[in-house]
Amino acid sequence: MKLVLLLIALAVAGFGAWVGTFNVAPDEQAVVLRLGRYHRTLGPGAFQFHIPLVETYEKRSVTSTLDLEFGFRTQTETEAGEVEATTPEYAEVPDEKRMITVDENLIDVEFVVRYRIRNLRDYLFNLRDPARAIQAVAASEMRAVVATVSIDDLLTEGKGPVEAEALRRIRAVLDGYGAGIEIQGVQLQDVEPPDPVRDAFAEVTSSEQAGARIELEARGYAEKVVPEARGEAERLVNEAQAYRQERILRSRGEAERFDSIYEEYRKAPQVTRQRLYIETLEEILPRIEKFVMEQDASGQVLPYLPVGPRRAEP
Repeated sequence: MKLVLLLIALAVAGFGAWVGTFNVAPDEQAVVLRLGRYHRTLGPGAFQFHIPLVETYEKRSVTSTLDLEFGFRTQTETEAGEVEATTPEYAEVPDEKRMITVDENLIDVEFVVRYRIRNLRDYLFNLRDPARAIQAVAASEMRAVVATVSIDDLLTEGKGPVEAEALRRIRAVLDGYGAGIEIQGVQLQDVEPPDPVRDAFAEVTSSEQAGARIELEARGYAEKVVPEARGEAERLVNEAQAYRQERILRSRGEAERFDSIYEEYRKAPQVTRQRLYIETLEEILPRIEKFVMEQDASGQVLPYLPVGPRRAEP
């Protein structure tokens, strides 16, 4: 009888050991509950144990990255509330992505929050529905950030600062909740005006781009023409200064020449007049047409009437 009882006890113990043993993968943590209350957290191991009927456990990956999508869906939810990738099928969620900017313009913002479980106990017990909590916090904080930015910044180079500020705020709120979650990143996917005004914004953007292009071309033209104009102006100024200097020197030379002639004239008036007369003839005669006239027998100069064509003066 004792042997039978011993065998039964061994069988029950063996069955309990077999049923109570479970595996925790290298990327997982396991939380053990005793009578529904948290008891302990187990790390990776091939032969982790819990007491059947008294204890239960939950396992989750603490290294895998999970994504939450806002304003659109390409994923489906698991039973635990996280999301996993499926065949890509894009679907808009208008109520999630419609936001308002600081300049009171409507804007559609689609973004993704990437996170992982950092502490499984906090993740399971501090939040009733972790995925929904992350979604609510992220949506609220993104709306708050967008409300501080103009639509022009959101459509151009302001996306990076918006992502950084939203990441900071989401982390702060979830850490305050003790959510056991590490928010790894916030990424804006698609930011554009709503459909009814999208064409108008496209026209404005096109006009702004055309204006920027024209301004760039004008600056390029100015950068080319202004130096040329300055160079030409500098050349004209230099030529004028050179001409001025030349005229001054020439005037001084002529004045000095006149003074020297006047001194000679005072010393010998007749000789000076004769010399000036001859010098003037030497300067004029080579440039004019000359005629040599003979006298007749009576000593009178023969009359001369030019009837032929005159030569053009040089």
